[in-house]
Amino acid sequence: MRLPLFPLHTVLFPEATLALQIFEPRYREMIGRCLAHDEPFGVVLILEGEEVGGPAVPRKVGTEAAIIASERSKDGRYDIVVEGRRRFRILGLDRSRPYLRADVEFLEDPLGPDADSLAEAVARLFEGVVQAIEARGHVIIDERWNQLDPRSLSYRVAAILPAADDTRQELLEILDVASRLRREAELLTSIHRIGVEAGAA
Repeated sequence: MRLPLFPLHTVLFPEATLALQIFEPRYREMIGRCLAHDEPFGVVLILEGEEVGGPAVPRKVGTEAAIIASERSKDGRYDIVVEGRRRFRILGLDRSRPYLRADVEFLEDPLGPDADSLAEAVARLFEGVVQAIEARGHVIIDERWNQLDPRSLSYRVAAILPAADDTRQELLEILDVASRLRREAELLTSIHRIGVEAGAA
């Protein structure tokens, strides 16, 4: 499948939402086409380059983004909200248009061994560090995360974790749910330890 790409300095996870302001002509054209044909595009983390202006080199794995709300201003800019759907791997890039397009394959998302027990452990750890995360300015509005299935929980935690883009990209690229939850357990334990140490200082 060929997807138009929007390289950004952020990682979009499946089931997460992202608000975007589209003002560059090339991306206004892209979003206009997506809206006209009710088609998704791909959000990819930038490996090299900038969001605005020149070309950007994307990471190989990104997330399909469906536009769930849009508003166009008089000057042609778009304000949109997208929802992450499936993960994909880029097979080849097409630079024939002002914006990037890519041939992609969508990635399977198997549960892997012990996903249920890992999800329970991650939910407990996450509850333990929610206060530390909120103290850093990440307000967790939706508290239904503890009722989610393992796959959805793995993506919800990944989207909320206060982590560097490289770490978030690492979580996106992990091949199965259990391995993603295992890595999140490590990160949550580290956040909890830092919070405890900061409180003792």
